[in-house]
Amino acid sequence: MSCLYKIKRPDTITNATPILVTLHGMGSNYHDLTSIASNDPADFVQINIQGNIAFRSGFTYYVPDFSVRSEEEVITKTLSDIDRFLIDTLKKERLSAEQPLFFLGFSQGAILSLSYSLLYPDKTAGAVVLNGRLPKFISEAEKKTHGQRKPSFFLAQGEFDPIFPLAVGRSLYTYLKEGNFETDYHEYRAGHEVTADEVIDIRRWLRTQFKP
Repeated sequence: MSCLYKIKRPDTITNATPILVTLHGMGSNYHDLTSIASNDPADFVQINIQGNIAFRSGFTYYVPDFSVRSEEEVITKTLSDIDRFLIDTLKKERLSAEQPLFFLGFSQGAILSLSYSLLYPDKTAGAVVLNGRLPKFISEAEKKTHGQRKPSFFLAQGEFDPIFPLAVGRSLYTYLKEGNFETDYHEYRAGHEVTADEVIDIRRWLRTQFKP
């Protein structure tokens, strides 16, 4: 998987320095989520990955057309590509796989952030999941990782989201809670978007997670 990406890094990096990977929604780009976690990250590495498929006026990580290949095939391949991309990029940027790895994703990026965290729990410390959903095959595959390290999650759901209705967010929260995942769930009076109040809550959660 060959993707454009932008990286911001603090002056000093150790194995305890968190890495935050952002994954945007369909038709957007790597600028979209840049400042949600922080206007100027000083104590963590931020890697903004751009989808490698042109879509509308921006990019996407996969096209959700499952007429030829199933959703499981498409998303599993995308997650595998992201995993390989991260392995190569961490090596290229002289970062360590020992550093705590977090994701922040919106819409399609939320689906991928959540799915990666559940399928690769040994590699992921946590994820911010904004207006996304859990593919059914992921929930079935996640059961096979039972007993491994469990990532923490921040879930945000718009009350008026026309793409992923409120019931989707609540169902996801129930699934994670019943699976004993540490989960901070929020609902916002918004549609398929990120609000100013949401950003405040996200930053507060990340600060808590990033503490040594």
